[in-house]
Amino acid sequence: MKNDRKEEYMLLKDAYTGAGGFLDGSRLMRHVRESPEKYDQRKRAAYYLNYLKPCVDAHVTPIFKKLAIRDYEGTGSALWEVFMDDVDFTGAHIKDLMRRTAIEAKLNGVAFIVMDMPADVENEVSTVYSLSQDRNKLPYAFVVSPVQVEEIGLDKFGRITKFVYKEPDLNSVQQFATRTLTPEGWTVKDSKGEKRGTWNIGVVPVVPLFSKAHDNFDALPPSDFISIAKTNLAIYNMSSWLSDILINQTFSILVYPSNDQGELVIGTSNALGYPSDATHEPKFIAPAADPATILAANIERLQQECYRMADVVNVTGVRVQASGTAKAWDYQQTNQILADFADMVERAEKRLALLFKRWTGADFEYTCNYPNDYSIADVETELANADVAKGLAFGDEFNLEVFKKVLTSYLPELDDAHFDELVAAYSEQQEQEKLAVAHSGIEDDIDEP
Repeated sequence: MKNDRKEEYMLLKDAYTGAGGFLDGSRLMRHVRESPEKYDQRKRAAYYLNYLKPCVDAHVTPIFKKLAIRDYEGTGSALWEVFMDDVDFTGAHIKDLMRRTAIEAKLNGVAFIVMDMPADVENEVSTVYSLSQDRNKLPYAFVVSPVQVEEIGLDKFGRITKFVYKEPDLNSVQQFATRTLTPEGWTVKDSKGEKRGTWNIGVVPVVPLFSKAHDNFDALPPSDFISIAKTNLAIYNMSSWLSDILINQTFSILVYPSNDQGELVIGTSNALGYPSDATHEPKFIAPAADPATILAANIERLQQECYRMADVVNVTGVRVQASGTAKAWDYQQTNQILADFADMVERAEKRLALLFKRWTGADFEYTCNYPNDYSIADVETELANADVAKGLAFGDEFNLEVFKKVLTSYLPELDDAHFDELVAAYSEQQEQEKLAVAHSGIEDDIDEP
């Protein structure tokens, strides 16, 4: 399928970043009677009120506010850890990659993670032993936005069989290269010609992340935020019209009956005299306020519509009077939206690990668990609930999972290394407590007559 949503994706990108046509004013509509000079002046004076970005971020930020729990074990786990700590040769952690992908996916409806090998590494499935832990010989991953995608091929199960996208041309700063990925290999067409390569991983090395459940045969579904982006574009134009009215009609005009058509100079340091028997005294006339008032009211209405369409009740700027029950339902809906998307991110990360195993031949088991409860609760409540859960005496494994939840709630900024150290220390403490209890029981038996 060809990508026929490029205009939508470009609008979404510009609206989210405030760049492109929102920065240079080219997304302003020109009136049919507006001169080119006047239009250029209005473009220079334009400003952009970004309502799309906070709406999108509100769907993503809570998912990454708490630390995702990642566990991996096996002979190849050390390789996976090396990759996780630097997924793209720039020092970005896997959580940074997933966050960037999540923003792109939520904004556009889908985003793609591509995994590839460095150019100087053989395009064959390697082994743990041959690769050792040399980062330069391991795969790397990066995000491809839908606006870059040219074509996607699918099989009868909805799996990607062909992936064509634009990338920077290393030989020309003014052109883009086209890269095609298939299960058998890759092709790149750039300003210097065409190059090809092969691999034997058996799949197209692309992991899609969708913003929600979708039709398996629609690889480029519509974005839930396109309506907000278009509304934000309308606000952008209305704000420009309002500014134009204020710039050109703000200052009142002094009317003075006189046969002399010359210009009057009136200020705070002089006065205007007029005949005492004049039938018309000087006065100021002002432009009608109706157009500006109507525009301002319409802008405010569209602002609220942006937040309503976002389906997130905790976006800054929303002022809606609602009953306690209605608010509870709103927060429940928000919590479900966030939890569903967190599940999509979690599945995409697990698929990335499977793709890494195909590339490297590494043998390891990998699980990751993103938080799935985004209800508003303070730390004290979380700790109290954890204490109650621990008192249920469901065993050490249950208590260990409770401890992990406490860490993600109480120390959300904790990095993976320190998180693992604390979990290991707690596990050791559990073992010490069991040994102490067992030792105490032996002593009791000895003391008995």
